[in-house]
Amino acid sequence: MSRGLIVVGGGPVGAFAALTAALKGERVTLVDPRGVLGGAASRSAGVVTVQLEDPLDVRLVVRSIELIRSVSKSSSVRTGFLQIGREEDLSDSMEAMREAGVEHEVLTAEEIRERWPVFRVDGNLIGIYTDVDLSVEPPLLGGELSGALASLGVEVIRQSVVSFTTDGGRIEGVVLEDGERLKHDGLILAAGSHNRELLLRLGIRLRTTVITCYAYKFDVGEELGVPSFSDELLHSYWRRWGTMMVGGGYDAEWADGPDYSAAEPPPQYVRRSMAMLRSRLNLSREPRYHSSLRGPCELTPDMEPYLGRLEGLGDVVLVGGLRGYGLMRGPALGELAYELLRSGRISSLNAEEMERLSPKRLIRSS
Repeated sequence: MSRGLIVVGGGPVGAFAALTAALKGERVTLVDPRGVLGGAASRSAGVVTVQLEDPLDVRLVVRSIELIRSVSKSSSVRTGFLQIGREEDLSDSMEAMREAGVEHEVLTAEEIRERWPVFRVDGNLIGIYTDVDLSVEPPLLGGELSGALASLGVEVIRQSVVSFTTDGGRIEGVVLEDGERLKHDGLILAAGSHNRELLLRLGIRLRTTVITCYAYKFDVGEELGVPSFSDELLHSYWRRWGTMMVGGGYDAEWADGPDYSAAEPPPQYVRRSMAMLRSRLNLSREPRYHSSLRGPCELTPDMEPYLGRLEGLGDVVLVGGLRGYGLMRGPALGELAYELLRSGRISSLNAEEMERLSPKRLIRSS
């Protein structure tokens, strides 16, 4: 007996794919041993900004923000976002937003200091400000998503998929760690850094890499009332949440596989990120290190996500390669994955964009 649509992976892609399907009246089963947003997403920094350097990415984030806000009650705050840097370093982002139709302000250093006096900004720098961006607390959003999925009848199975049942190469179902076999009426594989090992069980070698990404929480002792921001000169990013500033200096390390340990980061990473924060903000007291966030990020060779079908697998859509941008790209990609599964096309993407995202480019020939 079919379990209806099966979604493997409870991160932003899988959770919002399941939500989209359930809102359409589908019977949905979501499979993830860590539940909804309990894996890499729960360990992410929680910055959601439209200020990226590719028009497609910008469009994805615009839609992701809409989807997050549709379920978020207390898990997100609309903070806006400020990029600080040299004009030449921000030009690609400005062009991408113009092409995607996203409004933004260009501010001088003086205008930044007048609007948010806590910032330290040299006169040779500028700022790009957008007001739609979010600061998200991933564990809180996971709880809200769990409630939304439960209210729509989505069954969440907290087990791993260990293999697939197949017929002539077509995936007919998934096998859980307790031995149960679930047949599907459509399958979305959205297990992030675990996609590679899942496909390997089918003899398919996916050219992706896993790294361990770090972010940090610092308590600055007061609510600053600033937008979330990135510092393109010092190469760091931050969001505010109460008295916490969450972010860091894009620290990452190569990994053999997904790392969910609670090990502390190297001390020099923390010191460097704290120095970056202090150099950009006039704080009334020394920031206090609160905790770290570490989790796996899946990379593709061209740093692009993937979304599409693989020939011969049947009624299956594969999506991943979010490069640590799970909350930014993931909700929109989950919605698109469901659209592709059921209609065979994606109305908002042109043929060139579909080809660009195709997972076929990532399959090893031997």
